[in-house]
Amino acid sequence: MNTESNILTECFVDTLIIQTVISSKKEYNHQKGCNNVLKRMRIQFADKAAFGIIDDDKIVANFNAFSLLKKHNEHLAIYRHSDKPHYIIKIGKAVEDFIIHCAEQCDVSLADYNLPTDLNTLKKRTKRATLLNDNDFKKLFSALQKNNKSDFRKLEQWIELFKANPYHVKVESL
Repeated sequence: MNTESNILTECFVDTLIIQTVISSKKEYNHQKGCNNVLKRMRIQFADKAAFGIIDDDKIVANFNAFSLLKKHNEHLAIYRHSDKPHYIIKIGKAVEDFIIHCAEQCDVSLADYNLPTDLNTLKKRTKRATLLNDNDFKKLFSALQKNNKSDFRKLEQWIELFKANPYHVKVESL
């Protein structure tokens, strides 16, 4: 089963992270905003497995049907829908916080990748429409993904578990 189209991302930076950690040239199902990820899951994937990746920085409509499966730490948690094979990873608080956290975990400086080191400037850079072609972010994400200390590894593991068996993710493997 080709599961890449069943993986829905909230924003361009989430999409670029997933393309990097999963090493896929295929484009994922990019949505614009948390609520659009859940809406697409509910409508287009009503009877199919789906995996969403959203920031934990906004109130999300229709999230009450999801329950926490595992909280890795304050930056990464996975949820499952109560009666559908739908999963959501919440990256907290916002994906830019997650990026800074992972860089700190790995003793990596964002400046070494020509990226801003302060949160607000980093957020401005991640909002660019050309982000999917940003080699600075690609190099940083690749370095973070290769580092065993990084939460990028846990994110990768959860996505790979979904891709391996989208209808029956083994909770004990999370």
